Amino acid sequence: MHLRYLPTAEPGLRWMRDYYKRHPQLDIVAASAALATAERTIVNHPESAPRFEDFERVREYHIRGTHFALLYVATADQILIIDVRDTCGQRSVDRLRKFLADQATLFSEK
Repeated sequence: MHLRYLPTAEPGLRWMRDYYKRHPQLDIVAASAALATAERTIVNHPESAPRFEDFERVREYHIRGTHFALLYVATADQILIIDVRDTCGQRSVDRLRKFLADQATLFSEK
């Protein structure tokens, strides 16, 4: 099984990186290590995170020591990172709903 960041995750990943650059008192090295640990964990244990909101297939894995989380879907052979979410923000799930509706065949049960 491998992990792939979807284009929809780019803004969230960029936001996380920029957040740590703007706040030098925070440990960017520790945050990067925590992100790598989160990636390994969900590849090895895709069902370990709770479901996100009311989405059947989407899971949210909180990155330890940060206020960010990975929103992802596990398929038969890969983990698809949909977003890197700032859990302190009030981001709408409308974008996620639209993405899943547009990709319904990708996430359908086989």
